[in-house]
Amino acid sequence: MREAVEQFAKANAFAELCGIEVLEARPEYAKVRLMVEDRHRNPFGTVSAGALFMLAETAFGMALNAEMEPGGQGVAVNVTISFLRPGMEGALTATANKVASGGPLASYEVKVRNEDGEVVAHVQAMGYRKRPDA
Repeated sequence: MREAVEQFAKANAFAELCGIEVLEARPEYAKVRLMVEDRHRNPFGTVSAGALFMLAETAFGMALNAEMEPGGQGVAVNVTISFLRPGMEGALTATANKVASGGPLASYEVKVRNEDGEVVAHVQAMGYRKRPDA
């Protein structure tokens, strides 16, 4: 399982381009980090909404796909984000946790936090779990 998760993380070229680091990924849980750089900022000097969304979506995707059996795919069906406070400096960390599942669908909650532990963004995400033989 660990090898599959590591391969999945390496294959996420856009997350790598954005500077997102996978800290932990296991079935139903993932934690990723972004060290804020100038390239992540919007014209107002705060972290871009797109960067926050990418960080949260990466955590969600890692947690969802970590629970998949070999050859299966977990893909987003719906992702809703609420921006609660601006991201500014240092590291932002996103943690994804599965909150419910039924059949091929799974619901996740993702929280993006700053270094002070304050929630910067809250995400609700639903994923479709495609079995390898489907």
